Amino acid sequence: MIDKPTLVRLKAGDTKAFEEVYWEYNPIIYHFVLSLLYDKSLAEDLTQSVFLKIWERHEAINPELSFDAYLYTVARHLVYKETEKAVFEASLDLAEMADMPDDALLEKKLEAKSLKDYIEKLIDQLPSARREIFCMSRREHLSQKEIAERLSLSEKTVETQLYRALRFLKEKLKSDLLIAWVLLEVVK
Repeated sequence: MIDKPTLVRLKAGDTKAFEEVYWEYNPIIYHFVLSLLYDKSLAEDLTQSVFLKIWERHEAINPELSFDAYLYTVARHLVYKETEKAVFEASLDLAEMADMPDDALLEKKLEAKSLKDYIEKLIDQLPSARREIFCMSRREHLSQKEIAERLSLSEKTVETQLYRALRFLKEKLKSDLLIAWVLLEVVK
């Protein structure tokens, strides 16, 4: 735990205080992110991004509140964004598809549609409240605060439900796509 005077110095822009925070929390945040993403390189990158965000927003730090909670919130938010990016990057870039021959383009469109349908089926497997929160966030593009207000929930509950939904989708996609790849290799 970082003491309050160090956080006061960090809030004031003291680079030495930032270094203390970095060296104290870097391994903890790295392992936290790694436990969610299972990718060492990505965990390293996101850990650096967490501390970059902390430095960029050092003036907003409230030394009276739990710095640990703030740090984990920043880390979770970056993990959400990365997971969302990974899940939805599965659809192909339209510009790339425009240069493909018609047969290959049709095949890629079918693959993209199949993947989209599969993701929709995974979303349908989410518990109803989690699914509703996820759809409000991703389809209606509502903020966590707007969702919380609309459903009379705390923002923390919304954040937790989004995290669990994205984690479920990532884990299912990762395992199911690996199985599909193995089956395709065996069929060849």
